[in-house]
Amino acid sequence: MAEQEAPMRAEGLLEQIAETALDDDYYVVRAGSYADSREFNTPLTGLVLAAFALLVVIAAVQTRNDRPATERERDSLISDVAARKKVQASREATAERLRKEVADLSASVGQFDPAYQNVRIETGDLAVTGSGIRIVAGDSTQRNTDGVITDNDLQILVNGLWYAGAEAVAINGQRLGTLTGIHFANGAINVNFTDIAPPYTIEAIGESDTLLQRFENNPAGRYWASRQKDASVQFGMTPSSDLSVPAVPEKRRTIHHATAIKGEE
Repeated sequence: MAEQEAPMRAEGLLEQIAETALDDDYYVVRAGSYADSREFNTPLTGLVLAAFALLVVIAAVQTRNDRPATERERDSLISDVAARKKVQASREATAERLRKEVADLSASVGQFDPAYQNVRIETGDLAVTGSGIRIVAGDSTQRNTDGVITDNDLQILVNGLWYAGAEAVAINGQRLGTLTGIHFANGAINVNFTDIAPPYTIEAIGESDTLLQRFENNPAGRYWASRQKDASVQFGMTPSSDLSVPAVPEKRRTIHHATAIKGEE
């Protein structure tokens, strides 16, 4: 029985050693460190929260202070836009009034100044109706090289009509003005940058009797008589009391100036 009590005492001793492996002072020190840590963290946390609260307050105050300035700027922009709209409306009204005045003045000048009307007719700014001669010219039917009417032929014809006293001339409905060109391009004769094709109908406003006679007697008339005889081109002139020629296209009534390009410095 003494042998059984010996192992039991050994087991109890081992359990006591395990339970008292750490000194009691360890637990005391450990408990004190935890308390110090809590005492240290509590003020730091409070300081962080106070700093965060201060930042929130500053942001709120800044936003409140900036809001009136933003609203004033917005109101200023709205006022500026409204003022500019009023100025634009005023200028548009002024421009419209001036356009009406110009139109009224132009109408009054046309009514009371015959010289002004004559200038507009001579420059091709107005369509013209009246008596004159109609000329029809076409290529020869004999298929020879000389029987094809060229731009030079039409230039001589038109110059002869001006020389004979024509007031207005049109070729295939294209009124001739001071800026009109007659030239060959892209396989066709071009007038006012518009291609025309034979037969060519030339209408000239003027005194039909004297216009016809003067054309036949001037160099252009003799040139065309020779062309008709030698190359068998088609050419016929007929007096008419009811001719109408349109105005010169607007693009051919305005002079455009080239502008020099400044070089890089």
